[in-house]
Amino acid sequence: MDINLNPVLAKIILKLIPYKLLNKVLVVCRGYNEDYENFTELVWEDDRHLDFYDKNSYPQFQLWVY
Repeated sequence: MDINLNPVLAKIILKLIPYKLLNKVLVVCRGYNEDYENFTELVWEDDRHLDFYDKNSYPQFQLWVY
């Protein structure tokens, strides 16, 4: 299941996801590394400095639940 997220909620969820849920819940975005066709998984440790509010670079966030 995929759920569209606004940038604020995407950042909060990404920060709060416990490690034990990482294989069941993913926060993803379109536009990462200028890839506007596919979604890319975000990891808080690597992506905490991402500009979540830059709608031109990162136009869409989703929560994927398995």
